[in-house]
Order: sequence, then structure tokens, then C-alpha cells
Amino acid sequence: MKKEIQDIISYKKHRPWEMPNRHWFWYQEWNDVLFLHYQIQEKDLRKLVPDFLELDSFEGSYFVSVVAFTMNQIHIRNTFPIGYFSNFHEVNLRTYVKNKNKPGVYFLSIEAEKLIPTVMAKLLSGLPYEHSNIVRSPNFYYMNGKRSQIKIDFTVGNKNENLKGIDLWLTERYCLYKDNSKNQIPLEVHHKPWDLYHCELKNLEIKYQKFNEYLDFNHPSLYHYSPGVKVIAWNQN
Repeated sequence: MKKEIQDIISYKKHRPWEMPNRHWFWYQEWNDVLFLHYQIQEKDLRKLVPDFLELDSFEGSYFVSVVAFTMNQIHIRNTFPIGYFSNFHEVNLRTYVKNKNKPGVYFLSIEAEKLIPTVMAKLLSGLPYEHSNIVRSPNFYYMNGKRSQIKIDFTVGNKNENLKGIDLWLTERYCLYKDNSKNQIPLEVHHKPWDLYHCELKNLEIKYQKFNEYLDFNHPSLYHYSPGVKVIAWNQN
């Protein structure tokens, strides 16, 4: 594990700013990741994001993304992963923001598979985790939550060797902001660049009760698959 973490830390030429000058706090892996990206009107997105955060855009376009993946090996520095608590499926709904000109992500929703890890993640991270029924296989994702339903069938194609600016803008994000106007310091993360693959959506059925009026979740503007990344993260100061 120490060798893996040193490998992550030593690869930093792609970062948009320097890593925090203190010890990392979390290790985790985001594996078998499906990104679904949707354009949204600025006026609609502004209703969903706290006023202290600036909306980030790519060439004047604003986006919200569904990100479905499996969390593995999560543990705090100087501890070790514990199977039930360290490995679970997760789906988040995120958008793209800036604060003091530092780009990051803001979560509109986070849903996770296992009840106790969900509660622990919410308490330790301060992020909006909720428990949901999530089932997945290599090319299938199903989620049934209190206010959301997701069913995705997909196949993975070749690696995308010609990433465009929008691909990098949507995926290479190295901090996240919480819904806390009194503490606007972001949570910092670091990992190697994403390897992104083409994929084909065979079936897509997504409903978010709170957000359906703003987005047609069954028709993404862009989508990617990634085998995943190994991640270190820092707590807020």
C-alpha cells in the first residue's frame, strides 16, 4: 500500500495547483466508473447551488453529471481497509463550481449501498450521503432510493486516446465543496489522470424526483467509462 500511495503522490504534473502541504487523511479507490453528463440551463443550476459558490462552465455551457461507481479499500491514514465498511457501490449527482477561482465539484446527491458505511461517510465527510438499494454487475447498474431510480445497461469500447477539452474539464477535478458558507475551504483530492473509454448505452432509465424538472436524465450529452483511479484525500483545515 505504501508503494501505491507513493506512486500516486509522485505523479503530479497534471495537477492544476499544488497538493496540500500536509499529510493526506483518506485512501480510497473509485472503480468501474460510469460518467453521464448533462447540459443544464444556468438559471436552473443557480437554484441548486449555494450562492457562495460560483457556477463553472465550459465555453458557456453548464453541466450536471451522474457518476456511478464502486468504492473500494477506503480507510483512514495509518489504518487498514475492512471489507464490509471499505467496499460499497455509490452513485452521485454532481455539478461544477468555483470558489476563489479554484474549480471543483459540488454534490447535489450522494447515494451509497450499505447502511452503516453510508452513515459513517456522512458523519466523517459532512457530505450529503443517503442509503439506497444498489446492485451492479460489470455492465449493469441498478439503484432504487427514496427519491431516485436508476437502471443502466452498457458496454465498454476502446480507450479514448484523443481526449478533448470537455472530457478533461468534466473529469479532472481535484477538490470538492460542501454546503457550508461558514467554512468555504474545499476538500482536496489527488489521483493520476483518468483513463477514459468509449461506451455504448444499451438501456438508460433515470429519475431524480428533485431534479427531473431541470434535466432529461435519459438523454445525456456525453458519457464515459473508466476502470477507475486510486485516490488520496485531505480533510479540511
